[in-house]
Amino acid sequence: MLKIKGLLISMLLLAGILAGCNETPAKNKGSTTSAVNVDATDWPRTFKDALGKEIVIEKKPEKMVSLWYFYPEILVALGEPPTATTEKEYLSSLSYLKGKLDSAEELGDKLSPSIEKVLSTEPDYILATEHQEKLYDSLEKIAPVITLKSKDVYENWQYGLRTIAEIIGKEEEAENVIEKMMKEIANGREALKSIQGESVTLILSWDGKTFNVLGEENPVYTLAFDKEKGLGLTPDDTFKGTNNEFTSFEGISTVQADHIFLIGDITKKEKLMKDLKQSNVWNNLNAVKEGNIHLMDTSAITGGPLAIEYALQNIKNALNK
Repeated sequence: MLKIKGLLISMLLLAGILAGCNETPAKNKGSTTSAVNVDATDWPRTFKDALGKEIVIEKKPEKMVSLWYFYPEILVALGEPPTATTEKEYLSSLSYLKGKLDSAEELGDKLSPSIEKVLSTEPDYILATEHQEKLYDSLEKIAPVITLKSKDVYENWQYGLRTIAEIIGKEEEAENVIEKMMKEIANGREALKSIQGESVTLILSWDGKTFNVLGEENPVYTLAFDKEKGLGLTPDDTFKGTNNEFTSFEGISTVQADHIFLIGDITKKEKLMKDLKQSNVWNNLNAVKEGNIHLMDTSAITGGPLAIEYALQNIKNALNK
């Protein structure tokens, strides 16, 4: 009897030890989960959007609807094209989105999208910005609306990429994109050291009539001139702060840069350049005299990771001597 009791006590002790061992990983599971290591156990998750709303995402979203132009680019970069988007025709013309949005439904203008078409796509979630505030009530009846501030996403492509990745469970892919891009930028910065003393200006013109010198709030400006996040080029010190719009074309005469990147609709470049070459103001610019006018499509200015990569390659190719 004593032997049996001793055996039972030993078995109970062993069971207790094994139970304790089995509990340890369960208690630590939440604290050891990596932000970039996503699997089925990461659902459901709670996401707090720019309005402070807490949205419970039960499982990985499959059908995302985009109501602002930068969302499709981010979703494509993460390998998850949207089910539907506003401005599809324009977005499909961008070099890095050609063919990538073929299956997406067109929702019309970003400020007044078709509610009926949004409904017909049966989305899991709708990606919006503060610009669609008046539509929230109608949209919420269709699917949960996740709102991000347009300025936050536009001015920081890494923030936008990581935030959307968190929503759709693609954190690892986002980090891979960022790592690759930052390596390319660092390599570009090294390759362009030889022209650090030459100044650069970025000028945007949609119609060949109004001209804006891009400033610090533009992602292409950050890419070109930031010493750590960008290529570390030298900006034309005539222009400071945010975008500078010329009230008349003659104002462009104040540009002193050695290089000008003229950003616009690349399909209209021939007419634009023909008109500019007839202007004495244009022909007297330093960059024009030196033959340093570089054209870049508006694909560069949407603010997303693919736009940054596009602009990076254009700048590198233009300035590598």
